[in-house]
Amino acid sequence: MKTYAFALLSGLLVAAPCQAAVRISIDLAKQRLTATRGGGESVVWKISSGRPGFETPTGRYSVMRMEADHYSDEYDQAPMPYAIFFSPRGLAIHGSHERGLGSPRSHGCVRLSVGNAEKLFEWVEAQGGATIEIVGDTPAGRSRERARARRAPQAEPETPLEQVYRY
Repeated sequence: MKTYAFALLSGLLVAAPCQAAVRISIDLAKQRLTATRGGGESVVWKISSGRPGFETPTGRYSVMRMEADHYSDEYDQAPMPYAIFFSPRGLAIHGSHERGLGSPRSHGCVRLSVGNAEKLFEWVEAQGGATIEIVGDTPAGRSRERARARRAPQAEPETPLEQVYRY
């Protein structure tokens, strides 16, 4: 759904697409979502992102589709109220009744409390879209990277030839 700005140029009314008025920034390290809409109103909420093995991908996204009353076909019809889909993999920002907001626990989606998801959904719907930027790494992801680095095989020091070929 696109919004348009109208301008009068040389007596002609011209329509041009507007930038999305809602900016959504998700910090995986802090497990926080910040949303700002036109006019400067801003909110910061706790989230739950993807748990180990189901990490939420970082990057810049736009809204692909929105469903106020969505149920997951992939996860036993689990409710995903006020879903804002941003990934072709079916990932979304959505409401959740699950506990644990503030730590990674999902299958890759970004969970919010249902009330906060509803407010965000209304903002995006009213403004005609949003930009979504996901940055950082989850605490579990950083721990796994450190553990992987510790387990990495160490190169053996080279042995001088005179030690290899002893007479």
